[in-house]
Amino acid sequence: MTLLRAPLSLRSGTSMLSSQCAIQRAPPLSLPSARPLAATAPTPSGSRAYAGQGTVHMSDFYERATAEGIRPSELKSRVQSEKDVLLSGLPITATPADIRALAREPKTANDMGRIEYIYLKSMVPSSKALISFSNAIHARKFEGDAHGRIVGGRYINASLRSVKQRQGFLIDTYGLWPSEFQLPFDLIEYETGKLVLLRGIPQDTFEARLEERLASRYDLKPQDRWRGKRCSYAGYSIDTKGYGGSHDAVLGGVLKLPKLHLDATTASFIVRCQTQSEAMRLVRRWHNTYFAPATFDIQDTAGRYRVSASVLY
Repeated sequence: MTLLRAPLSLRSGTSMLSSQCAIQRAPPLSLPSARPLAATAPTPSGSRAYAGQGTVHMSDFYERATAEGIRPSELKSRVQSEKDVLLSGLPITATPADIRALAREPKTANDMGRIEYIYLKSMVPSSKALISFSNAIHARKFEGDAHGRIVGGRYINASLRSVKQRQGFLIDTYGLWPSEFQLPFDLIEYETGKLVLLRGIPQDTFEARLEERLASRYDLKPQDRWRGKRCSYAGYSIDTKGYGGSHDAVLGGVLKLPKLHLDATTASFIVRCQTQSEAMRLVRRWHNTYFAPATFDIQDTAGRYRVSASVLY
């Protein structure tokens, strides 16, 4: 037979006061932290700690200013002027749509202005691009969103640039180039996405001959006088005269680029299309094809004139 024991308060010789003292001596229950969940959530992989803030806290200005040896007001003005983001490590096939997709919020993507690719002398995109914003907060958010992401199997590095730093970077990159590259870069500025770069064409090919061959199948720009503003820094370190004015050149649908070296057997051309869809159609048709003039065929040239086509942004 099982005996049931009475509660402590009902046993003989035990008072209610002793039971209350026992309850008071019990260890207190641990209460959950009053901090919000958002404050303890981990930072997403590949983003900076301040990516969710969009700006720098006022207390951080004094710490950073002291570390850099400048006044907090100077640091604040510099942070507010950082409206450009430099991306490094991009694949050469990355399009502006791929770069816009790096933004996690629609407001950040909509605030993007000019997406300027950094080119080599062959006009092939390098692994870098400058993205301009109208708001420093959106630029800082995009830097946190893009840094550490992987595009095309490559690790992306993002860093902020001020207006002065952006200008210095472009001068260091293009300042010692021949001034003949200024017009092609300014064409990219005004007609981005509508220009096609054709590489691997025989050096003796003329602009008029190539334009005659393309005009019957593609919608090209007509010949007119082009007066675009000078924006490129090509040749800026050699001679700064003439910068800030406008071009005054007669251009058609095809522009031949300068030689990379004196013994070059192939040349590169920029084809000016009317629309972006027409430029993509030309790339799909001409990329990885062989250019065979009427005087000889592919067998005679041993496949040397293999054309590479790409859109310039």
